Amino acid sequence: MRARSFLTAVVVLVVVCGLLYYFYSYHNRNISADMSTVKEYAGDSETTSAVKTALALNKDLSSLDIHVGTTNNIVTLTGQVPAADNKRVAGEVALSTKGVTSVTNDLQVGPSASPTIQPADSGSQGSGDIKAAVLQSIQNSPTLRTEQIKVDVNNGDVKLSGSVHTQAQKTGAETAAGAVANVRNVDSRGLAVANSRH
Repeated sequence: MRARSFLTAVVVLVVVCGLLYYFYSYHNRNISADMSTVKEYAGDSETTSAVKTALALNKDLSSLDIHVGTTNNIVTLTGQVPAADNKRVAGEVALSTKGVTSVTNDLQVGPSASPTIQPADSGSQGSGDIKAAVLQSIQNSPTLRTEQIKVDVNNGDVKLSGSVHTQAQKTGAETAAGAVANVRNVDSRGLAVANSRH
């Protein structure tokens, strides 16, 4: 029984190797070139996602319809924004994102650009979306990402709980939460500072 399983595995391996040899030798393909292409695509996808997250975390830009594309770590921004300041800030946010080497800012400025999300009062952005954005904002901070911070959101009101090591980290968590679009209030009374002296 074992000999049969071993023989089957060897036959399958030989067939797969033969197919790979045929594909790459007769079609002038190069495995390392294909692997490099896959790595570049994955890196560009990660960079695009990071820039979209950074734009979504900015209160002034999160409601605007900004499209992001990345090729070889060069980010291209397209879409329409209502003011030149929005265009400038979007470019700065994209350029400051990890993995971005340069930005082509093709955003068009025009008064017809309007937010794609309604204001927080209308409840259009759900508590789950706000919570995810706050958690992402906290994770983006190197001094906060290892801390035990819990987030609860109700109608744009954020409650932080758990613990941090310093008062500066507590202030950083408050700032990170408050920077997220559609956050109306941040309550950090439940966020304890472990090294506070009484």
